[in-house]
Amino acid sequence: MAQDERQRGGARKQWVAYVAVGVISAGAALWVNRAPTVPQQTIAQAGQAGRVAQTAPALGQAANASAAGALPASLDGSSPPRLPTDGHGRLARTRAVRDFFDYFLTTQNEIPATTLDALVRRQIAAQLDGTPAADEALNVWQRYNAYLSAVGKLPQTSSPSPSPTGARPNLDALQLELDQRDALGTRLMGEWNTPFFGAESQQQHTDLARLRIASDASLSDAQKAARLAALDAALPPEVRAAHERIRQQQAALDTLSQAQAQAQKPGGSLDAMRAQITQTLGPEAAERAVKMQQADNAWQARYADYANQRAQIDKQNLPAQQRDAQVTQLRQQFFTNPGEAMRAASLDRGSGSGG
Repeated sequence: MAQDERQRGGARKQWVAYVAVGVISAGAALWVNRAPTVPQQTIAQAGQAGRVAQTAPALGQAANASAAGALPASLDGSSPPRLPTDGHGRLARTRAVRDFFDYFLTTQNEIPATTLDALVRRQIAAQLDGTPAADEALNVWQRYNAYLSAVGKLPQTSSPSPSPTGARPNLDALQLELDQRDALGTRLMGEWNTPFFGAESQQQHTDLARLRIASDASLSDAQKAARLAALDAALPPEVRAAHERIRQQQAALDTLSQAQAQAQKPGGSLDAMRAQITQTLGPEAAERAVKMQQADNAWQARYADYANQRAQIDKQNLPAQQRDAQVTQLRQQFFTNPGEAMRAASLDRGSGSGG
């Protein structure tokens, strides 16, 4: 049950992030890849290419579709970002190159790593074939994968929250982790390290400096406020502007998450949800949120019907292989979209009813 709730929580985060895209930047692509910041999930955890068992028919369909040139199901309705060039056929060294790769890395748990690699290579060729930028993009893709793999092997530092004994957070361990990632970026990404991670790294080190100030028991509240203000004032204008954009995005995410949670409580309604979001984010965001909530409600109802029929199969006490085959067939009947079938299978495993 706990794992089932975590699955639902993950889906809720994707839901509010999707809606927030339209709130924060009009015309943005329909995907979100929020850069990890201390003490949030690390780049490696977000970027490691996942390998999924290929015995599930739904996954096989997703992999086959990608092999045939189609985008994976989770990217339906979106378009890959454009790889930037410098006007002379060379790849421009900007963050947009990482955005291109991260777009496809969002499917890492949907398709096998080899399929993901082939998909990225085809998309590079589709945009840059016949130019020096194509070979450069392939080289950067290989470097990025090597970096993600190396970061994934680093010891993971826990969230910097006080221990039960009241000891100060282990900020030194966080500092070490950041320094190690910076060193890996310099070594493995070379001249691409700054375009890929420069702004993010600066943000993370600033966040850590703020944590050190906030947790310094020798400082008064006034002294802490003064040092935090000085820290912010020392940042370049573009960084301060980026911080404000992040603050606005987080506020939008919080509003959307709260509105969705209220709508799902007993007595909650979509009309109340629409009104709450309209008040803070405007009618466009409200309509987008309501439509997505309606779609999620419909999916949850369909999953409940499917789960009821799956339970009937379980009651027959069939041999494991026969039972799994029937459940797989039932799942395909209810969820023809491979991505939805994988979501249902994941919820099944979370509830101990995998098949």
